[in-house]
Amino acid sequence: MGQSSTQPAAGVVLAGGRIRAWVEQGALHWKRGRTTVVVPGTGIRKVEAAGRSLTVLLFAETQVEALTVRHRNEAAVAALGAEIEAIISDPRPSGERQPIRRHRTRAWPLRIPAALRDRVLHGSPWWRRALWYVLLGFPLAVWLPVEPGFLGLVAWLLLPAGVALLRLWFGMAELDTRWVMWRRGVTVRARFENDPHSEADPACIVHFRTLDGREVTAHSPLRGYRDEIRYDPEDPSHVLAPARVAWLGIALAAFMVSGIWGVALSVPAVLWLIRLLALPF
Repeated sequence: MGQSSTQPAAGVVLAGGRIRAWVEQGALHWKRGRTTVVVPGTGIRKVEAAGRSLTVLLFAETQVEALTVRHRNEAAVAALGAEIEAIISDPRPSGERQPIRRHRTRAWPLRIPAALRDRVLHGSPWWRRALWYVLLGFPLAVWLPVEPGFLGLVAWLLLPAGVALLRLWFGMAELDTRWVMWRRGVTVRARFENDPHSEADPACIVHFRTLDGREVTAHSPLRGYRDEIRYDPEDPSHVLAPARVAWLGIALAAFMVSGIWGVALSVPAVLWLIRLLALPF
């Protein structure tokens, strides 16, 4: 079932050579190379869309007379011209025009350290764990006197892939979901019906009432062997239908696809840890 969105539809992006032009948040963004010029509607005097050419005329005090781009698609040129026409507006009551803003992006190799820093500081916690794994794990794997000497390096290289594949198996087999439901889930009676809009078979729509009396409609990929479901009180749309045989088959198939390889890639790390604990310190 589709849901309406309050977000405005995306506009046209016109790309010609090193120039990219688009309208966003009431301003024209004109990018040439690594320099982007943001022109508010009050700074645009006129726009001319003729065939494959688009020319934006600015006011004299903006220090830029015109911006021009050519594109092979005349319909796209006309569409962007119409979007620019829609944002052209009179200056503020005081007569002041909003200034044009310019900013440059760093060259691609120089953006990598900054992007990595932002991901580590503000991104997923897994980025910070990966950083600690690299900074602490590599010296320990190489310097600790575990025989054979290459075992530590091999374990350090393969362990992330093993953990990732095991995590993939957890997701495919819904083990993490079942842990949450076992820990805090609530079992209630439910009414199932087939979902005609889903390509999955047999996908179901579930109707049930929560403990506080709310009527909830949710989706379940499987239909259980009883007319009941478990739902998460913190997110009632998160449901799980009891299906013993079907779930065990899915868990086994997922293990053969990813889990068994995750175990195999984690074996060197287990052997390295056993040998490390056996050292006489």
